[in-house]
Amino acid sequence: MGGNVVAPRRLMDALIREGVAVTDNRDESNYDLLDVHTPIPFTNILEVRRAKKRGIPVVMHAHTTAEDAKGTWTGSSALSGIIGRYLTFFYNKGDVVVAPSCWTKGTLEARHVKTRIEVVSNGIDLERFRFDPERRKKFRARYGIPEDAKVVYAVGVVCIKKGVEALPLVARELPDLQFVWIGRRSRLYHPIQINKVISQCPPNVRFLHDVEDVLDAHCGCDLFFTPSYVENQGLALMEAMAVGRPVVARNLKVYENLLVNGENAFTCGTTDEFTESLRRLSGNTGLASAFARGGKAALNDHEMSRVAKNLLTVYSSLLEPQGKKKPTRNHGSRMPHGSPLSADSSAAQISHVRN
Repeated sequence: MGGNVVAPRRLMDALIREGVAVTDNRDESNYDLLDVHTPIPFTNILEVRRAKKRGIPVVMHAHTTAEDAKGTWTGSSALSGIIGRYLTFFYNKGDVVVAPSCWTKGTLEARHVKTRIEVVSNGIDLERFRFDPERRKKFRARYGIPEDAKVVYAVGVVCIKKGVEALPLVARELPDLQFVWIGRRSRLYHPIQINKVISQCPPNVRFLHDVEDVLDAHCGCDLFFTPSYVENQGLALMEAMAVGRPVVARNLKVYENLLVNGENAFTCGTTDEFTESLRRLSGNTGLASAFARGGKAALNDHEMSRVAKNLLTVYSSLLEPQGKKKPTRNHGSRMPHGSPLSADSSAAQISHVRN
């Protein structure tokens, strides 16, 4: 699942752990700040307008950009201009836009988003994303993968934007490695091109659409491969790094503050470079281990409690000028997700609108 699905839940859970009163109940009217994570459904713009009429500050999370939408579903590239104009209109309705990376911030500014933009990582739960040998055994047993097999894996929707056409080209040159692509397929996502790519895959390639917990895949595989052309941050990549998986990625600008070529990952620009990098890592345990250690160290600033504190700083910058106290602890009281959370009388209540 993409950032606009996974990230809101993780951010919400992180805020709750910090003791902040949060609700994603659309019927809740007693809140001090509205945090919006998706530009659709279009009823979200109505939520924003209602909040603004009441003088409630609005934070927009930019999990979606026009550049990120290109190559995802059939027709998305042709409609990227319309998508970009709508997103600019939508994000300019907020008081602050939160971008998950400096690259995304620059993209929004180039699209004439005039609202103040703050960079706050989507974050990674380092307590959850750890290597678990039992998960590795379970994953390999379920999919019939021998324990001694070296497995290269990618995570993401099977679509053109994710660079899936590189998979058969690379796998054909590395017949001793197994390749798995973990993610759902859809008839909306360039079915003719995707079917052609799949038909070109050699026998050492598999597509897995039924992995219930992506952590099982991170533990069960060995080398993370992401040929994606566009990412707003790269959640699956950060998950892989947290579990200790060496990374081979396309050399995207969005990774510049996370990946250092030759130190904690290989960043590549061509299919030949992907192939050679995977060959080197699969045959050099020492290099793979060094990349794994370096990858984990690069995630320190993306740990969820730090991310929650950075987000609270953004919230406070909007609440305090209105004379409202910054979000404070609710003494651990909470109710199930989707319901209002109890809070002490001095706490600002944060409402997330998302789907």
